[in-house]
Amino acid sequence: MKRIERGVQVPIQVHLDDDGQLDRRCPSKACQADFKVLLEDWKAKVRDEVAYCPICRYESKGTDWNTPAQREYIRKAALSHVQEVVRGALREDSSRFNAQQPRGGFIKLSLSYRPGSPIIAVPPTAADCLRQHFACEVCGCRYSSVGAAFFCPACGHNSASTTFLKAVESVRTSVTALSAIKDAVRAGAGDDAATDTVRQILENGLVKLVASFQRFAEATFQGLPNAASIKVRKNLFQNLAESSTVWRSATGKGYDDLLSASELAALGVFFQQRHLLAHREGLVDQVYVDKTQDKTYKVGQKLVVRETAVIQLADLVEQLAMGLKTLVAASSTVPPSATSS
Repeated sequence: MKRIERGVQVPIQVHLDDDGQLDRRCPSKACQADFKVLLEDWKAKVRDEVAYCPICRYESKGTDWNTPAQREYIRKAALSHVQEVVRGALREDSSRFNAQQPRGGFIKLSLSYRPGSPIIAVPPTAADCLRQHFACEVCGCRYSSVGAAFFCPACGHNSASTTFLKAVESVRTSVTALSAIKDAVRAGAGDDAATDTVRQILENGLVKLVASFQRFAEATFQGLPNAASIKVRKNLFQNLAESSTVWRSATGKGYDDLLSASELAALGVFFQQRHLLAHREGLVDQVYVDKTQDKTYKVGQKLVVRETAVIQLADLVEQLAMGLKTLVAASSTVPPSATSS
């Protein structure tokens, strides 16, 4: 906190076109014209105190001419940088606190830190690669966003099935666009930043797929005729074994009826990896090794997420989700007595 209070310098990539020109937008609400300026001239000739719109001659400070995409990127880059500073400090403080605790007493105190999802600043030049297009199934409103969107801006409708499929599609799209994203980041910030951005996108994709499946399974389960009579604990659908048992009690079929043994085993590993990424910053612990029997890692190693793994997970959760949707549809046509038996 003291470091942030003293001020933090955030590295920002400057994205140019092929001619070395920088996108600018007039801040006047009456104008909002887009234009370009050669970066070296913007730095050397445009004063910080005032710049002029080439269309309407509106005057404003030199910092007021960013495009909406540039402003959003700067905001995310700043938040991502500060987040990393805070995460590092909390991680160090937790370790220091735990190391200073006396041993052998009746009362034991420990401090743990669970990081949230990382903020990924995707360069504006690569953002269009990740843009998803939607059409509301209720009112027909068409809209788009970078990544999955959950609510229609016109009527607010949220379809569990559509949202899930769009989330899976957005993850696949992000994996497909990795090369373009890596090139864009490398051009502005170098190889290390490019590699780190790709790593974050892949890790975030794995976490997102599991979370999206969980939301889909929860919403879809409520569509069963006998759902109200079955007690479902919080976060049940994060646990494959337990949730499969609940689906079997409700429909007569579990996950092993919808996936092969090898597919279900692979899905189990991915679910455990999501837990590591969400709660342990991807550091392997003994619980992971015991539950997955994954011989690839030893305790203390950092999980490495590959493109092929994210695509495989996308295929598995989509296959399982469509199977569950079919079970709900079939249960809706069967009398309650026949379903419960």
